[in-house]
Amino acid sequence: MSPWLEIAVAIALGLGLVGLVVPVLPGLALMWGAVGVWALLDGGGAWRWVTFGVVTVLAVVGTVAALTLSGRKATGAGAPWWALMMAGVGAGAGFFVIPLLGIVVGGIAGLWLAELIRLRHPKAAWDTTWEALQGYGTGTVVQMVAGIAILLVWAVGVVLS
Repeated sequence: MSPWLEIAVAIALGLGLVGLVVPVLPGLALMWGAVGVWALLDGGGAWRWVTFGVVTVLAVVGTVAALTLSGRKATGAGAPWWALMMAGVGAGAGFFVIPLLGIVVGGIAGLWLAELIRLRHPKAAWDTTWEALQGYGTGTVVQMVAGIAILLVWAVGVVLS
């Protein structure tokens, strides 16, 4: 058991948690990968693979639940799929224009502009955008819960292995 590997994994897990709030790092994917590397490189063993299996389930459920909740909230407010795609394009453009916060700002702007084109009324476009933002917030909370659970499961795995 290498303490340096465990320190590196702990740092990666912390960065993954930050990535759930600051959408520059790949959040749950980073956390999942770090635990996978820990299980593989530090000798394996039953508890390590059980830990990795539980972490895999948590990462998949957290990601799917967050995407589903976010999408349902936006489409429930009336946003069509192409407006959500425009939010994605805006987020991508924002990433290059404004460091760190550009993804969020660009996504909001892209969705609002798409809804403005569709609805032709700024207030109605903002109402739909606000609903989508609430869905995004709910998804972020779900991912944060999954991320904290991953951290705790890994910590238990370290103790048991």
